[in-house]
Amino acid sequence: MKRHILLFLLFTIATKVLAQPMSYSMKNTHAHNDYLHDLPFYQAYALHFGMIEADVFKQGEELVVAHEKESILLNRTFKALYLEPLLKQINQNNGKAYQDGQRLQILIDIKEDGAEALKLLETQLKPYRNYFDLKHNPNAVQIVISGDMPLSTDFDKYDDIFYFDGRPRQSYSPRSFERVALISTSITDFTRWNGKGLITAPQYLKIKNFVDSVHHIGKQVRFWAVPNSLTAYKALMKLEVDYIGSDNLSELANYIKNLTAFSGKPIAQHIPYLPTYQSDGIKKPSKNVIFLIGDGMGLAQIYSGIAANGGKLNWTNFKNIGFSKTNSADSFCTDSAAGATAFSTGEKTNNRYIGMNTQQQPLENISEILDKKKIKVGLVVSEEITGATPASFYAHEPERDWFQLIADDLPKSPISLTIGAGIESFRAETLEKLKKNGKVFTTIEELKKANTKEKTFVFVDKNEVRPKHEGRGEYLSEAFDAAVKQLERTSPNGFFLMLEGSKIDWGGHANQLNYVANEMLDFDKVIGKALEYADKNGETTIVITADHETGGLSLLDGDFKTGKIEGNFSTSDHSGIMVPIVAYGPNAQLFSGFYENNTIFEKLLKCLNLKR
Repeated sequence: MKRHILLFLLFTIATKVLAQPMSYSMKNTHAHNDYLHDLPFYQAYALHFGMIEADVFKQGEELVVAHEKESILLNRTFKALYLEPLLKQINQNNGKAYQDGQRLQILIDIKEDGAEALKLLETQLKPYRNYFDLKHNPNAVQIVISGDMPLSTDFDKYDDIFYFDGRPRQSYSPRSFERVALISTSITDFTRWNGKGLITAPQYLKIKNFVDSVHHIGKQVRFWAVPNSLTAYKALMKLEVDYIGSDNLSELANYIKNLTAFSGKPIAQHIPYLPTYQSDGIKKPSKNVIFLIGDGMGLAQIYSGIAANGGKLNWTNFKNIGFSKTNSADSFCTDSAAGATAFSTGEKTNNRYIGMNTQQQPLENISEILDKKKIKVGLVVSEEITGATPASFYAHEPERDWFQLIADDLPKSPISLTIGAGIESFRAETLEKLKKNGKVFTTIEELKKANTKEKTFVFVDKNEVRPKHEGRGEYLSEAFDAAVKQLERTSPNGFFLMLEGSKIDWGGHANQLNYVANEMLDFDKVIGKALEYADKNGETTIVITADHETGGLSLLDGDFKTGKIEGNFSTSDHSGIMVPIVAYGPNAQLFSGFYENNTIFEKLLKCLNLKR
C-alpha cells in the first residue's frame, strides 16, 4: 500500500518544534488579490513582495485576470498584466526576478475550468520555461497554482514548473507532496478574530499547533481571510506563519522593512532610585534648580523606557505631574530652537530662532537674569554645545544653524560651565576668548582634576557623545556628577543646571525604537542621580520635560520581563502633541497642571524666589 501524508491530522496533532524564531523580510510577504490594486504587479513588485497573487478565468485562448466572472474585462489578461511585466524585469536584472536575488513567487488562483486553464497557462509559459524552472535555474520564479487545482494524483500530468497550493484535509503521496509549495487555509477555520486586540488563548493555541505541525513536515504556511492590520501582521509573525498577506501593500511593506527599527531591547536595565519625598512640594525658596530636558521625549518615548526597563523608571516616582503645550509662535510643531527659547526667556518665538523674539530682537535669558543674583549656570548636553537647546540659554541668533556665530556668543554669556562636543564650530579667536574668561578642557577627567573656581568649558571628543547603543558609555551620568560638583564649589548662592538628553530626539528622527529606548534609559539614570542629590541637599528642585515629541511614536507591544518593545512612527520629524513635565523638591507643585511651554520660565524663577 502506498504511504500517504494525511494533512487532515494537522488540525488535531500538536507537534512541538524546537527551532529559532523566524526572521521576517519581504520574501515573507504576500500581495493578496494583487490585480485589484491600481497598478497590478508593479506596485507589489516595487515594494519587493515575495508572493504576488492573480486570480484568472479562461476566456477562449486567454487567461483573464478578475476576482469574479461578472467583473471580467477581456483586455486584462494574465499575459499583459503579469507575464510580460515580469519577463521585462527578469531581462533587466540579468535573469533574476529581483536585482538583489530575492525569491519571487506568483500565486495563480484558477477560478474555474482548472484543467483547461492550467494547460493554457502551460502553453503560454512554454517559450519562457527556463525562467520558471526551479530544478535547473536557481533564480527561477516559482509558479504556485491555487483555486481549481487538479487532484494530487494528477500533478504529474502537468509541467513540473508548476507547484501547488496544498490544503489540510487532503492526502498526498510522497511524490505529489514534493509538488506542494505550501499549505494554505482560511484563518476562519480557527477563529473569527477581527484583527484587533488578542486572539483568545484557546484559538491561538489551536492555530499555533497547526502551524507547528505543518513546519514539522517541512512545509510553509499561509492563511487567507486575515484582517488587514498591524495587529494582525504581528500576530501572524508571533505564530511563525511563513507568508503574511495583505490588501494594504504599503502598510505591510513599511512594517516588514522596519521591523528592526520599530523594535528594541535595551543594552542594560537599571534599578530606579526611590526618593524619600521629604522635600517634595515644601514651600520654601529653592537654592538650586536642575532642569532636565529630554529632547524629543513624549509620553510614548517615556513609556518605551518604562517597558524596556522592566516596568519601572525614575520617571515613575514623581508625584507632581503636568503637561506643556509645545507649539511655537509660527508653527503647530515647534523645533528645539523655539522650544528651548521659550524655556530660557519666557517668550514663544519662531522656529529656528535662538534667544530672539519674533522680530529678531534679543531676549534676556535665564542665564543673564541669574547672573545678576550671582547664581551660576551650567549646561550639559550629549551633543554639540552649539546645538539649538543649549544655545538658547546663552546665544542670540536668528538661525539655529549659524554654529560659528552661536559659538561666538558663548564668551559674551555669563554661563560658567559647559560640557558637550562641538569644538569644531569654535574659531581660534573664540577659543582664545574662552581661555581668557576661564579654563578650556577636552575631557571630564581634566575638569575633575583641575579643582578650579574659574569658568570651565569642556569640549569632549564627538565619539564621547555617540549614540548609547553604539557604545557611548556613562558619559551623561559622569558629566552630571562633574557639573554638580563644579557648580557647588563655585556658586555659594546656588546654581541652575540645564542638562539635555539630546539623542532621544535623534532616535525619533531616525525612526529607530531601540535608539530611542536606550537613550531614554540613559537619560533616566541621570534623573535618578538628580533625585538622590535633591534628597541629600534638601534645597534643590528637579524639573524634567521635553521641548517637543519626535517621530510620532506609538507603542504596539512590549514585554516587561524581557524589556522587548515594538512600535511604529508616523513621521521622521517633530509632532505637535503636548509633552509631560514632572518636578520634585521644593515648589514642585508649581509644575502641576496644563500650560504653555513659555510659562515654565516663570515657574523656574519662582522656585528661586525670583522674578524677571
